[in-house]
Amino acid sequence: MLKSVTDSRTMSGFVVLLIAAFTMFSFACSETIIKEVPVEKVVEKVVIQQVEVEVPAPEGPKREIVFGGLNWDSALVQNGIARYIVEHGYGHETSQIEGATVPLFQGLRKGDIDITMEIWLPNQNVVWNEAVKAGEVIPVGKSLEDNWQSTFLIPAYIQEANPDLDSVEDLKDDKYKALFAEADSGGKAVLYGCIAGWACRGVQEGTDDGPGQMVAYGLTDHVELRDPGTSGALAAAVEGAFKKEEAILFYYWGPTKLMLDLGYPEKVIDLAQPDPSTCANNDPVNGCAFPPAEVMIAMNTELVKDAPYLIEFFNNWDWSAGNQLAADGWYGENSGNYGSSEEAFEATAVWYLSNNDAWQSWVPGDVLENVLAALAN
Repeated sequence: MLKSVTDSRTMSGFVVLLIAAFTMFSFACSETIIKEVPVEKVVEKVVIQQVEVEVPAPEGPKREIVFGGLNWDSALVQNGIARYIVEHGYGHETSQIEGATVPLFQGLRKGDIDITMEIWLPNQNVVWNEAVKAGEVIPVGKSLEDNWQSTFLIPAYIQEANPDLDSVEDLKDDKYKALFAEADSGGKAVLYGCIAGWACRGVQEGTDDGPGQMVAYGLTDHVELRDPGTSGALAAAVEGAFKKEEAILFYYWGPTKLMLDLGYPEKVIDLAQPDPSTCANNDPVNGCAFPPAEVMIAMNTELVKDAPYLIEFFNNWDWSAGNQLAADGWYGENSGNYGSSEEAFEATAVWYLSNNDAWQSWVPGDVLENVLAALAN
């Protein structure tokens, strides 16, 4: 396998760095095969050197692998599928630790978590770059393609009734913010934003790295950023407002079944914001719209030593919007039949793996045979 030795020389300004840590490892006797997949990210100017060190494949019993159980459906759907393949195909027991973005990423850095299926960049740019440069985590695959996210969404029927409401700047106008005000908001528009612990919350309210969208747009006197509490509560608030054709201002992302069902982008309108190119490093914490995200699969570097063959699997992972919407749809229709969400996501994995064959190209032949045998039983 390869160990990355980092020699960092910090300079002024920022550049685009092709992260060379995206490396696929394969072990066959003493042969090491290397395939590099560049991932373009904006980071501080550094020089990264890689030193190749050949290490024998691990021997002995295979250890348990812990997944980060991020608290939204697309991550948990992917967890269910990846865990099924890792358990039945590669022979590892698996478990997951559930929680929000920030604490689970700290767990990944420390080694309490081995794999996280969704690292949203630029939402987590700063801590991600720190962890990669510290040699704590590496990117091993790409996740959730065709994605988008926005802090300022409204129903199309609200814009149709108020055709001049088309920008975040319009939320400073009393007649428009009154549309989204609630009894306890003191006349401010209520924005159902990201949940505390999600990295996007920092983008909205600000961090040490930037003022956040609310401050940068001058909205703090006009809009109350409200925490829905859970992803389910956020979805329920949005869905309930649309059913009643009520006004709602909210954050959401895709691809998700809810946004598909509500008719995004025709029936869900994204209020205009400054383009990401106007922000330093395209980072929305500095006051612009979210750019299309790079959603990465991340591995703690200790697992590289313990299960290097999994890097090839995650490097091959290809999770399109079609995959996500199909699996998310099945989960939504059938989750009530199971005693726990973990059981429901495992059942979703069995359904997906049994009814789609794209995943079969992600794994070598012996692993494929093992998974198919498990599905047959």
